Amino acid sequence: MAKRDTNDSEPRGYGETDTAVLTAATSQAPAAAQAQPLCVVPLGRGTRGKTWWVRWAVGRALAQGRELVIADADRTNATLSAFFDRVVTPPSADETDMRDWFAAFIERQITDRFTALIDLGGGDLILKQLAREIGLAGFLERYGISPVAVHLLGPDLDDLAYLRDLEQDALFAPAATILVLNEALVARGRSEKTAFQSTILDHPVFLKALDRGAKVVWMPRLAVAHEIDARRLSFTAAEESRVKPGQTPIGPWNRQLIHNWLRDMETNFAPVAHWLP
Repeated sequence: MAKRDTNDSEPRGYGETDTAVLTAATSQAPAAAQAQPLCVVPLGRGTRGKTWWVRWAVGRALAQGRELVIADADRTNATLSAFFDRVVTPPSADETDMRDWFAAFIERQITDRFTALIDLGGGDLILKQLAREIGLAGFLERYGISPVAVHLLGPDLDDLAYLRDLEQDALFAPAATILVLNEALVARGRSEKTAFQSTILDHPVFLKALDRGAKVVWMPRLAVAHEIDARRLSFTAAEESRVKPGQTPIGPWNRQLIHNWLRDMETNFAPVAHWLP
């Protein structure tokens, strides 16, 4: 079971400890469970804001009383254990270990019926390989798990490459697909809408995804993001200025900016809230 505001947890592999974690996650709060479990997979190139979005989505779910299993499978930058308790991780970055771990994790989700969020490394090819091998979205649906693809995009044309590859031949293109346009990746002084319009919004790859039912959501810029990252805080702790001993509290002005950002995130993601953990 994922918990909030823990900053000293060590990453763990998929072994006996993680079996206990998954058992706890599925047995302690059945009333809060989704009618159909979700398997939420954020996708995209590195540095597109994927882990930032994961931290928001997990914190939101926990704050609203929903439980989920967090899997941090980022082979180059696994950081979620710094923010949440009981994060499940692969035993190593080895390709075979990753494949075996992913398969075991999905099988456990099918058996125990929990909602999961799997954070893979930016641009990691493992999902493409497994999706091609087993038809991942259809496989999950066949066993009563709702797959959710969340693509994090900036205004760089190259950001569409991962979306194109997964959408091609419906490699991993579930009905629940969210296209998140990250305003923080737009150069300051430039209009966010203009930046995305010139490269992303009118591109055939993007339009094709929209035509089949993908939904667009704008993720607003948070000017004081560095304040949160420097202190390794959850968004809730940052808004409430709960910091570790010895750290400088976040001031009321910046706390208000964080509050406004969380409000705007909730508003922007409201149309796809049923696809969120």
